[in-house]
Amino acid sequence: MSLFKRDDSQTRAERIRDDIHDIGDQSRALGRDLRDETTDAIEEARLRSEEQYARTAAEARRRQRRLRHSTHRSLDECDRYVHDHPWRAIGAAAAAGAVIGLLLGRR
Repeated sequence: MSLFKRDDSQTRAERIRDDIHDIGDQSRALGRDLRDETTDAIEEARLRSEEQYARTAAEARRRQRRLRHSTHRSLDECDRYVHDHPWRAIGAAAAAGAVIGLLLGRR
């Protein structure tokens, strides 16, 4: 009878050892899968951020061109007005200077 118990114990020990090895193999496989999925997710996020940066940079360049164009147009109109009406421009500048002087003098 003790012979059968010993065989049962050895069989159970071997089964437990095999289960532990299986668990270790599954853990390593899970780790590899997780690493691969994480790497893929990081790469996808990097690509999305690069695309977003490219869109944002293009929009910023477009807005800068529009602002530059608008500023040049406004400066040209202002210059034309001053050339066409020099005394009005001098009067407006003097009035603006007086108002700013009064406001700063009150401080």
